[in-house]
Parts: sequence; structure tokens; C-alpha cells
Amino acid sequence: MSLIEPGEAHYEIQTSRFWAIFHMQATRFFFPQRIAADKHGISSRTTSFWLTPWARNEEHMPMTHVAEIEHDRGLIWDTLRIESSGGIDPMICPGLPKGATNSFVAHVRQLMNTPRPA
Repeated sequence: MSLIEPGEAHYEIQTSRFWAIFHMQATRFFFPQRIAADKHGISSRTTSFWLTPWARNEEHMPMTHVAEIEHDRGLIWDTLRIESSGGIDPMICPGLPKGATNSFVAHVRQLMNTPRPA
């Protein structure tokens, strides 16, 4: 059963495969890191090693715990750093396409500023 209802705002981006080739990361080429946001929170999925795609790290941060979203703009690719209100172990996603990252950050900030029903 999915928590995402039809028509609900959901946004997902992934690392660039060209970035993976440029940085010689075979795992990121075959299995790009993905980060998704919806009204419930932000999720990240990272595969550790390309020969073992079943061994991956999945993180979820509820939207109420998101303290800051830092958008580091590079010359070609961008990096996202999402920090929790607890302050430890932020989600970091490097090698993102510029246009998709700008849209993702705008979407997350809109979700962060949306008032929650009591």
C-alpha cells in the first residue's frame, strides 16, 4: 500500500550519469542515487556497490524534522545537503543536474512552508 495518493505532489531526482563517469564511480553510473520529496518527508536511496545492488541504504526524514536544505551550486552539477532538526548525519546527494535540483529545492521549501493541519 502506497502512502502517495493519485494527484499528490511528489518530486524525485537522481544523480547524473555523466557526473558518475566524470568521477569514475561505476556504482553511481549503474545505480544513481535517488532523492524524493512529498508531503510526508524526504527519502534517499543509495546503492553501496554495483555488484551487490540488493545492499542499499535507504533513509527517510519526516518533513517535520527537516531543519534546512542547503543547495551548493557547482559549475556543472549541484549538491544537496538536507539537515534534520537533530543536527546529526545529514542527507548528502552530489552530482545532481542543475534544473532538476532547482525545482526540487523549490518544491521542498514550499512543502516546508505549508501549514500543517492541527
